[in-house]
Amino acid sequence: MAGDEYGTVDSGPDYNKRTTILYIVAGIIVIAALWWMFSSMDYVAQAPRSEWAYEMVQLEDANAEGYTGQDVRLAIIDTGIDPDHPSLEDANIVEWMDLVNGRTAPYDDDGHGTAMASIIAGNDPIKGGAQDVDLIIVKVLDDMGESTDSMVADGIMFCLDPNGDGEYSDRADVISMSLGGHMSYIGAIIGTETKAAVEMAASYGVLMVAAAGNDGESDDGDVASPGWFPDVICVGAVDEDGTIGGFSSRGRNIFKVDPNKKAEVVAPGVGVISAWKNERYVTASGTSQATAFVSACLAAMLSAVPELKHTGPSGGTDDVVVLVKTKLMETSMPQAGQDTPHDNYYGYGLIQTMDLIDALKAEV
Repeated sequence: MAGDEYGTVDSGPDYNKRTTILYIVAGIIVIAALWWMFSSMDYVAQAPRSEWAYEMVQLEDANAEGYTGQDVRLAIIDTGIDPDHPSLEDANIVEWMDLVNGRTAPYDDDGHGTAMASIIAGNDPIKGGAQDVDLIIVKVLDDMGESTDSMVADGIMFCLDPNGDGEYSDRADVISMSLGGHMSYIGAIIGTETKAAVEMAASYGVLMVAAAGNDGESDDGDVASPGWFPDVICVGAVDEDGTIGGFSSRGRNIFKVDPNKKAEVVAPGVGVISAWKNERYVTASGTSQATAFVSACLAAMLSAVPELKHTGPSGGTDDVVVLVKTKLMETSMPQAGQDTPHDNYYGYGLIQTMDLIDALKAEV
């Protein structure tokens, strides 16, 4: 894929890059994005799309059927977005909130959020898997990839009520969170603000997707939070051959039951080309990228099965979350060497968008 031509963002410890780590101290969560910072960024006039990645999760097939995320509200909680990037200048940003610096216009002082947005909603040359979604962009990570538990919780709550009028008819259908970190035993027992926000969003039928983490050889034994929470779809990363990335965190699954065992699914996350801020393109690896792919798959699914959107006749309750997670468990494709029915690295397998659509259509 000639990664050096486009610039490289390495997102796992195998690449020996600087990392920021989410941790919990005295009940306060410091949240860091799950990627290793770039070593070089080269401007290029164009960059090819990682076609293999969209094909292996059946997004190409879904798009060919006309399922492109139309009329789906998808939120990205991250570092922001560069709306002037050539791949994102036509993206439909319907809501914006900056919980870091309070700026009123969309921007991205890091680049990570722009990369995730391009995988989901980009246009040429990086055409996203759900390019017609209505985007809700919430900046909770600063230019160092850091945040707080309360800020992430506030970000999720903003996605439930973007106009702040106290009723949630304008809420997101999907929330994509390519961030996370270690959940302490204390946090798991007494709860956190993010946990409360996740449970609130799930009660309104919002599908939440989060990164498993990039612990790799330094794995702490479980996936990252908020992907750790049962209501969230936690995502690991595989390469073009369907092999788990060396950095992708594994689940522990003590007391967890189907369909909530962690991780739930895997998606492309090794050597993926995406946009970056300031008209740049990069090759990146991490569970962040895999999270964006799963979010795009779910948006495509909802455009095919609009009954499950929050405005649909079968949407708006936590039954949607349970149904979608159950069908993900049943339709995801096991990969070579994976334990079945569930694997602590691969989850239930590689997400398959069209198979998920067909299974859900049969239910509504």
